[in-house]
Amino acid sequence: MADHRSLNRQAEQAAIRLAMRHPRQALILLGVLGLVLLGYYLWTHWPRSQHPTTGPTVDGKPAAVLLCAWNAENFFDDQDDPNVHDEMEDWFGSNPVMFRAKVDHLAEGLLLMNGGAGPDVACLCEVENERCLEALRDALNARLAASVFADRKYTHILFKGDKTGRHFAPGILTRLGVFTDRTRKLNNHNGRILEGHIEQNGYELVVIAAHWTSRVSDKSDDGHRRLSYAKDCYGRVKAILREEPDADVVVCGDFNDEFKDESLRVGLKVTENVEAVRSSIDEPRLLDLFAHWSGDPKGTIYSGRNKWSVFDHICVTRGLLDDKGWSCDPTTAKIFAADELRRRSGAREPLKFGGRNESGTRGYSDHFPVTVQLQVAGANGP
Repeated sequence: MADHRSLNRQAEQAAIRLAMRHPRQALILLGVLGLVLLGYYLWTHWPRSQHPTTGPTVDGKPAAVLLCAWNAENFFDDQDDPNVHDEMEDWFGSNPVMFRAKVDHLAEGLLLMNGGAGPDVACLCEVENERCLEALRDALNARLAASVFADRKYTHILFKGDKTGRHFAPGILTRLGVFTDRTRKLNNHNGRILEGHIEQNGYELVVIAAHWTSRVSDKSDDGHRRLSYAKDCYGRVKAILREEPDADVVVCGDFNDEFKDESLRVGLKVTENVEAVRSSIDEPRLLDLFAHWSGDPKGTIYSGRNKWSVFDHICVTRGLLDDKGWSCDPTTAKIFAADELRRRSGAREPLKFGGRNESGTRGYSDHFPVTVQLQVAGANGP
């Protein structure tokens, strides 16, 4: 196809010839050609990324906020810590190229969400340290700067490291306002629980991001370690709601258990019943947005032989089910599984990044992320 310069030259020559013979027809033809050229220009220059319906603003107006929880799969940095005896930490620490690739893949995966802008609040599990999140933030912001979302850069990192087990922890990356001095780990023996405080339009959202013990390290039939994590999360939620019954609280992350398991049903006191959450006061309940997931894919993680599990959850308190401050539409919760994040054949499971012995295409993570759309009221109320 000729470019617009070639089309311009042809149009000028035709116009000159026609104008000499038929001035009126020449004007009509020039008008038609002008419309054609305008259409061609718009088609070739129109932005390929789509804007989300609404997004966070700084003008105090109501806004939509996309929250994501994603197990990033072994997100270690490129500096080998001699105090950490972990195969994946050692491998990334001696392979800076792989760390760079991991960062770029995660950035690419996150920017598949929200029409190309990425989630407004990203809760990531299996993060070694703040340096990992800084590298990811910079990679995201470089891509955003070159897009139509140059004004949507990520500005805040919330993170508290963990020196137990595999030495990774949850972290939060956001473009919204935060109360940095309120970021904390829960003061107990379960270290992979992070509490962050997000602010928009004068309203506070408490996000508790957690990574409960895996089924590899906790092989007990009753999953007592995961139950312990669940009780710690619930204890903190209950303390927050004791002070403010309608506080907006999200508990999310990789729980390594499903809705049916004791850790969620008994420890975290989740339910699938919206009204049960709204009416619970003394013993507050949480709504598990993935209690009975039945969409495609069938779960957030795949263990082979057509075995899917929903291990990644987003749970909300009653405050998010009203129309004041922050609110949540449970129908918007989904497992985000864009084609790029999936294997091309078979069960179409997550295309993981993998380790030192991985062959073939490196992907993103061995988990799919989960997302939900939140709304925040305007600065002067709904």
